[in-house]
This record gives sequence, structure tokens and C-alpha cells, in this order.
Amino acid sequence: MDAERAITLLVLGAAIIGVGVALHRQGALGRGALALVVAMTVTIVGFLFLTYS
Repeated sequence: MDAERAITLLVLGAAIIGVGVALHRQGALGRGALALVVAMTVTIVGFLFLTYS
């Protein structure tokens, strides 16, 4: 995997988690749902990272 693709995946994952945290702070997302968003994001980004490497 080239560095550009790896950085893109990391930025995408950070952006998704950031939106989840922002929704949680606004009260629109509970703690369990936030944990689910983080877990699924890490799983998908990790899968894509391993697939392309």
C-alpha cells in the first residue's frame, strides 16, 4: 500500500469518529452508539488497510 492511500484511510477514519464524538457531545448519540461507531470504523478501516497492503 502506498503512503497516500494509508493516510487517506486514516483521515477518513478520524473524520467518521470525529463526527460521532460531535454527535455524542450534542446528545444525539448515546455512549453505546458512540462505542459502536468507533468499533465499526476501526474494523472497516483496518480491513481496508489489510486488504490494500
